[in-house]
Amino acid sequence: MRKMVLLRNVRHRVRQQGAGLIEVLVAVLVVTVGLLGAAGMHLRSVEYTLDTERRQMAAMVAAELLETMRSDSNTVLDWATGLPKSDLGGYQKDASDELTTVTEDDCRPLATSPAKRLGCWGERAKKLMPEVSDDLLTDHFVVHAAATGVVSVTVAWPVKAGQCLDGTENEFCTYTLQSRI
Repeated sequence: MRKMVLLRNVRHRVRQQGAGLIEVLVAVLVVTVGLLGAAGMHLRSVEYTLDTERRQMAAMVAAELLETMRSDSNTVLDWATGLPKSDLGGYQKDASDELTTVTEDDCRPLATSPAKRLGCWGERAKKLMPEVSDDLLTDHFVVHAAATGVVSVTVAWPVKAGQCLDGTENEFCTYTLQSRI
């Protein structure tokens, strides 16, 4: 009888060998999947953080131009109607319009002509957002007024195609700030 009990214990131990190794391998697999998921979430959060930083810089650049225009309201506004002039007194910039070339001396103190002020604004944008190229500044930075009197300033910055979090497949993102002067 005692041999039979020993034989059963030996068979039981033989069946148990390797079970601990399988449990460890399954645990490693579960931990690996969890860590990969966490790494993916981290990468996505970094993308959102970079997008937020760029949007904040774009908002600051757009607000700076609106404040410059407000400080020059005699040039921008038609005092008879209280609305912005059709060309914003020289501040209007359409897509593909190049900005006036300026030097540091033109911007300190700020130049009096709207064209030079726009040029200084473009240089400031390139300093705050180093990834902005002259082509992007020319083609996608826009300043215009609607018939309702609302002035819009659009700022753009480059991203990899499809990475703009607004759902477009462009190679740039845009931010538009609208306000009355």
